[in-house]
Amino acid sequence: MNENRTESITIRVHPAVRRWFENTFPKSGSAYDLRGHFLHDFLRAGLARAAGSDKPSEAFRLFPEVTVAVSRRDFRTLGGAIPEQLQAAFSLIAYKFIRQTACQEILYAHVAGGIPRDTAIKEYLLANLYEDDEMNYAALRKYYQRNWMEAERRVLEEYGTHAARKQLVHGLIISSKNVPFYK
Repeated sequence: MNENRTESITIRVHPAVRRWFENTFPKSGSAYDLRGHFLHDFLRAGLARAAGSDKPSEAFRLFPEVTVAVSRRDFRTLGGAIPEQLQAAFSLIAYKFIRQTACQEILYAHVAGGIPRDTAIKEYLLANLYEDDEMNYAALRKYYQRNWMEAERRVLEEYGTHAARKQLVHGLIISSKNVPFYK
């Protein structure tokens, strides 16, 4: 029965990642329990590896520390600390995942919900309680415009094809002006 118990380790993460942990994961004692998420595998991999010669930037050392739970078995067999270089890599992976998820939600709100893109971005940031120093509106908007406008165009074309056939898409008929009409 000892295998279900957890140990805590402290890592540095980007401020947006810390906020996402607060909003998403339950706490096991004082530590965030990521064991059901795919990011936990990256934590385990960090426990198992030795640090390389590269050091993270000085800015990374200013990031906040969070406590995460790992199983007692992993703690004993793999170790109880993650080198700073691998903490920085984990933080970057988690931040990219958060940004992709944010853009996906903004895309759906804009295309299927008919919400203007800028409003969808602002609502996402407000709904997830991001401060300006954690996830910046301007940076998220620029990232969306650079990387998700093509996906938005493809989704709008797909919805337009369904609307031309007069088929319902998730209970909505989408016009060419991206305004939902309910049946």
